[in-house]
Amino acid sequence: MDCHVFRRLCDELIPALAGARMEKIHQPAEDVVTFSLYAAGRKQVLFCKFGRKAPFLFLSSHRIPTGAEPPAPIMRLRKYLSGQRISAGLAAWTERRLLLRFHELPQSGQRVWLDLDLREGPRLLFLPASPACPDPAWPDPDAVATTGLSGADWRAWPVLSPALRRTLTLLEPAEQAALLADLDYGGGDLFAYGLPEDDAPLPPGAVAELSAWPLPPALQNGREERVFASAIQASTQIGEKSLLEELARRAGQQNAKVHKDAAKRLAKLIDKLHGERRRLETMAARKADALALQAELYRFEPAEKAASVRLDARPGTPLELDPRYTVRENMARWFHQAARGERGLAMLAPRLAALLEEHQQQLFLAEQAAGQRTLTAPAGPAAPSARARGDAPRPKAAPLPKNIQSFQSDDGFLLLRGRDADGNAKLLKLASPHDYWLHVGGAASAHVLIRRAHARQDVPERTLLQAGLLAAQKSERQHDARVDIVAALARHVKPLKTSGGRRPGNVRIDEVAWTRSVPLDGTVPQPVTLATNPDTRG
Repeated sequence: MDCHVFRRLCDELIPALAGARMEKIHQPAEDVVTFSLYAAGRKQVLFCKFGRKAPFLFLSSHRIPTGAEPPAPIMRLRKYLSGQRISAGLAAWTERRLLLRFHELPQSGQRVWLDLDLREGPRLLFLPASPACPDPAWPDPDAVATTGLSGADWRAWPVLSPALRRTLTLLEPAEQAALLADLDYGGGDLFAYGLPEDDAPLPPGAVAELSAWPLPPALQNGREERVFASAIQASTQIGEKSLLEELARRAGQQNAKVHKDAAKRLAKLIDKLHGERRRLETMAARKADALALQAELYRFEPAEKAASVRLDARPGTPLELDPRYTVRENMARWFHQAARGERGLAMLAPRLAALLEEHQQQLFLAEQAAGQRTLTAPAGPAAPSARARGDAPRPKAAPLPKNIQSFQSDDGFLLLRGRDADGNAKLLKLASPHDYWLHVGGAASAHVLIRRAHARQDVPERTLLQAGLLAAQKSERQHDARVDIVAALARHVKPLKTSGGRRPGNVRIDEVAWTRSVPLDGTVPQPVTLATNPDTRG
């Protein structure tokens, strides 16, 4: 976030946050801290992403799940700020620092300040008086035009941010003077570049940019320009597009690691079982030798011993024997080994198939948790070393567990529905915390999941009704004229233990997100059933 954008944002944030009560403080990522505030009868979340890489500050109405234990710095912030109100604010905008004043400590008389530093992160300050935030000096436009911003000349002027220097080098002297005067005066519109008009997420690798002045064509790089009169609205648009989607990806990758680690452990076990299978196959192969020897056993005396024998059925290669045993005993031992090998292979085959299927499922769950949203199982090898040797090809990738159906709404959202109690239980394992979970109110029904790309993605009303229709059609009230549907975020739906006679799929809803009354008279269109499973993103 450029310091001039930060200045305009602080000009709007400070009066907007005055009187707001601090409710919750979380750290959903190493470089992100969120502050839940209550003001004017509504809750909002102030997101602070700090660090050298793409720091940003914005206000949002969307919360994100944070299940990790808070670190010590967050606990310290909670100790001094929870339940307290913001009384005033200051901005050291050239340093990209927003200072919010809270209560006074009774013992020392010092004020508690929250310093939101986009470079170093949030911290507490205990000061007897307001910190000094003098207005920065501005360079002479003629001097800027003369030096050309070369060498160390610009370092004496903190207002000459990197983004501003890039623009000034492309402007004529008169345009440079006009831009510097405009920025010195303050206020005005903000200009966003690379921000999609609709609710679509940013393309992978794309970055939306916010500027306090219109960028020259050479810096726009063909990106569409959008103008915002409100700095809060502009920062919210870009912050939600970039940061919330990035946090959803990070959380998904962290959740996926659990399944990837399980898949690695299974791959090692599968390798061991492949080695055991080869040993058992070697034992079972002795049956052919035993049968060949049995066919010509009349040629040997009962007590005869030999290191090897030649059989008429195998004229080229002698048959190696254990000289400690007679020929008959060698034959009996081979029959015994072959029987053990065959029994072992019969017991090993279902175990190996089950492990291969479980390995596939873990890879699939890792892919789903990472937010890739593909419905087909991943194409990676089940057990790399075993597959490379061609020992036992893994089963073909199944689209989804057999007891889960997939649909696509008219708005392009992916909908999943459990076929039975086990499918309902598996549905939550496929869910991200920000996905919507649906059920018929007051009656038994199938569970339905609406997949979302991130926490801020809005779901159109038509998709909500279509998802509710799927739950109602597989419920005790499927013949009613209208059915009430209850929905919750997946993070608020907790599976109950199956002990005590409970069937799989029983859940507890901690917080209801919304309810709908869905008609079953055909006015709501049936969503498309996905026979094949493309990469369908909600």
